[in-house]
Amino acid sequence: MSAPKQPAVSFKGPTGSFLVELLTYNGAPFHDHWALWVSLHDDPNFGVYIHATGDVRNGFTFELKRSYHLDEASDSIPTTRIPLQWVDAEHFDEKAMFNDGKETFDHVPVCEFETSVHKVEAPKKSLNSVGDQGTPGKKIVQRDCQTWIVEAADQLVQDGIFNKDVAAFLHSIQQ
Repeated sequence: MSAPKQPAVSFKGPTGSFLVELLTYNGAPFHDHWALWVSLHDDPNFGVYIHATGDVRNGFTFELKRSYHLDEASDSIPTTRIPLQWVDAEHFDEKAMFNDGKETFDHVPVCEFETSVHKVEAPKKSLNSVGDQGTPGKKIVQRDCQTWIVEAADQLVQDGIFNKDVAAFLHSIQQ
């Protein structure tokens, strides 16, 4: 059986819908950083950046960067942008999401889409140091930003916002 293919996403979506993209950032020698991106209709580089920020040593935090600009002059330009799906406008609150064009970072969902992904808890610390007490022989499952994105996609499917093929694709490319 072949691996799921990248979802086929048209250049233009249904009226009022929002394109949700996967942004990836080269993390070599570690896993790439992943984030979800929802842009304004008229500017694909201006939008809401949704991710779990942190690391496996200290844990992660759910973060929303509202009215964020993917500026070519900074490190905010992703290595790749993968269109995942057009999502109906009924799952978004455009005014609240884009914060009237004022950049802000927060942790509180303001629409159905954000509430759905927020149901998935950001990964806690999963890398133990030498001094940490653990259970001998117990396998540690590391969760990171990619794990969070995959689990968030599963939640979006469960909530009827994403198609199953989007979640399957993300599962197949997770590092």
